[in-house]
Amino acid sequence: MIKFFRKIRQRLLTENKFSKYLAYAIGEIILVVVGILIALQINNWNTNKNNRIFELKMLNEISEALNKDYLFFNDHLIQNRNKVEIDAITFFDKAILSSQIVEDSLDYHFNRLDYGIRVTYNRGPYDALKESGIDKITNDSLRNKLIFFYDFVLPRNSALIEYHKESNRAKMAPLIQKVSVPAPIMINGGKITRSGRSIKGLDFAKNEDFNELLYLATNKSQTIRLILESIPQQMLELNELLNNEIKK
Repeated sequence: MIKFFRKIRQRLLTENKFSKYLAYAIGEIILVVVGILIALQINNWNTNKNNRIFELKMLNEISEALNKDYLFFNDHLIQNRNKVEIDAITFFDKAILSSQIVEDSLDYHFNRLDYGIRVTYNRGPYDALKESGIDKITNDSLRNKLIFFYDFVLPRNSALIEYHKESNRAKMAPLIQKVSVPAPIMINGGKITRSGRSIKGLDFAKNEDFNELLYLATNKSQTIRLILESIPQQMLELNELLNNEIKK
């Protein structure tokens, strides 16, 4: 092809057709420029296509992580761990109001006044996307919401839960020691099982240490529940935005 164009140029020069040669040269330059622009356009199209494939892959991974985290927060933390603590508080409140004690359930509920909650979540897919370049998310609104949720909402609420848990636990620990004793060990098949602590015989309505313990347990569990309940809904809303973007 190059030899073909060279022959044309040489023929025009030998025939002293300078004006035609000039027009031809300009046309050849234009043709080269157009070819370069088309090549650049194709390259940009391929780059954008590959970026979109990567973006969708990462958005799918974040969506899957959010689905699992939603179940963990809603089913495990709220409906299990936190509910167990609130049920234990309710048990003793009813016992005080009715003056009727279910002896067989005393230790079970007492040991669940501080059942414990550990907040964890999977931010691996988000961090992987962030490391490769968060700007690969083309939807500005979605990108900002992801940053806000993973870099502010989750860390902040996790820290608040940990603070309320530990600050109340530090006050509850000495009270637990005052109103209970280590539960008797159980020996079964050559193995020893320790089931926590056994509550002393108390007048629940009048014992100040026990009521202070119940107050702290209530404050801890209800405050943590309020924080926990705000997170799953935000996960659902964020996941809806992710799915809408994926379906485009």
